Amino acid sequence: MMAAHTWPRGAEPAELLVDGRPSVLFAVVAGVALGLISGGDAPPTAHRGRARARLALRAVLLLMAGVLLWMLPSGIAIILDAYGLLFLLLVPLLFAGRAVIAATAAALLVTAPLVRDRVVELTGLGPSGPVAAADAGSLALDWLVTGYYPVLLWLPLLLAGLLAARSGLQHRRVRLLMLGLGATASLAGYGAAAVLPGVDATAHSGTTAELLGAGGLAIAIIGGALLLLDRPGTPRAVALAGAPLAALGRVALTVYVGHVVVIALLEPLGPAGLFEPAVGIPLLIVLAIAGIALGLVCDRLGRRGPLEAALAGTIDAALPRRSPSARLGA
Repeated sequence: MMAAHTWPRGAEPAELLVDGRPSVLFAVVAGVALGLISGGDAPPTAHRGRARARLALRAVLLLMAGVLLWMLPSGIAIILDAYGLLFLLLVPLLFAGRAVIAATAAALLVTAPLVRDRVVELTGLGPSGPVAAADAGSLALDWLVTGYYPVLLWLPLLLAGLLAARSGLQHRRVRLLMLGLGATASLAGYGAAAVLPGVDATAHSGTTAELLGAGGLAIAIIGGALLLLDRPGTPRAVALAGAPLAALGRVALTVYVGHVVVIALLEPLGPAGLFEPAVGIPLLIVLAIAGIALGLVCDRLGRRGPLEAALAGTIDAALPRRSPSARLGA
């Protein structure tokens, strides 16, 4: 994402490899994370209402943070408000069976892009963001179907991650399936766009082909990373090479918000996507090094990132994981 927002594009910008795909990976990883913190492949039967309430509160806080970031002159299509709405939609499906999760994802993967195309045809609306929306109706449509991250189209991505977590990420066969099926889906999506006329899989096009292509790639990356890095006897060189990415992952929210704020402050030199090489490339290097350094420090101290800790602390204060009486009776 940082590369997509800082890398120089020239007078006739073309789509870069980092366009669209990192945000899709971000969404799939979010689904995986929600599945893991809610029990993985053996979710508990107790306290599910509290878990859903905590997820709903997390969603509202991310939605508010996203709207605030949209107010900055960064030129970035902010994803956090869409994240919040996606989490809200995921609340009733958080503990659904794998068959229900898979069926819902497949149905939305096919139908949501068709609904979006029909809405755009009837209204002429396109991506605007919550700050630029003319009224409540256009805001709702932007968030649901016409925006940069339309939640009805992107929900299958989170559901794919949730399904992976519910299938047991600790099992080698699950990781191999993720790698194989993800690669197959990615080839199907991008392949269809390459050989079939009228099929679009460009970044943020929101077509079934793009969701399959980028979403499948994300699943394959996660499965491949688990196979490579999360196993006994991982070579030290491989583990060290993955450490910077792991560090960034520990502070992903802080780094995301921080890089948006920095780019907004540099708006006279940009904004996102419009930096000259002398600005954009050094900026990317500085942002990446700063994010990795922050993650490594937090890892060494055994702490969350600043915004991760603030988000978790707010949720814990409002909705403890278990009530005081339950803790005393344990």
